[in-house]
Amino acid sequence: MVMIDFKSAHAHIQQHDPALAELFSAYLAKSPLPRTITKATSQEYAFHLYSSIISQQISTKAADKILHRFLDLVGDPHDPASILQYDIETLKSVGLSGQKAGYIRSIAELTSNDTVQLDHLDTLTDQAIIDELIQIKGVGVWTAEMFLMFTLGRPDVFSVGDLGLLNATKKLYNKPDLTKQELLNLSLGWAPHRTATSLVLWDSLDNKPTAI
Repeated sequence: MVMIDFKSAHAHIQQHDPALAELFSAYLAKSPLPRTITKATSQEYAFHLYSSIISQQISTKAADKILHRFLDLVGDPHDPASILQYDIETLKSVGLSGQKAGYIRSIAELTSNDTVQLDHLDTLTDQAIIDELIQIKGVGVWTAEMFLMFTLGRPDVFSVGDLGLLNATKKLYNKPDLTKQELLNLSLGWAPHRTATSLVLWDSLDNKPTAI
């Protein structure tokens, strides 16, 4: 488990951003602490990438349904051989697009033959992890950022490429034309507590992480 330090985040935000501080207060009033993220083991890293790829550009409900079908098919998702025994057409039968099925098989192949080694990732900086992961076909910056947050439990991650975070910030500041660059500039003032801030912003609109 990784503790998300909302109290320190709230104290920091109160000094720098009154509007966001109100959002934090409302979140903390309805969400009892402590809040945690379950940090994955290195054996689970590849599966977390599969799950992120499955969830790209579809609703949470649809992603959950496909993920369950995928798990029913492959059995042990942490063993690359469990996935590589199926071709792309069979993986598509659980609801995956051909492209996503190809990405998942590619990750399984790369980890199986040690072309990509994931077990050392938690020893790297956030940016080094992003740089490493985006070399994998199908893994972009957003997916790498979600990996940092929800797989490794890193405390200062913010994705300007996330639609929910953009929409929540637009509403908070009443800036419907807010750009990604402006969002990035705002987020710099929320460091080093941007993971907690992201969770608060998603919650404010009942949003889930969604790539733009």
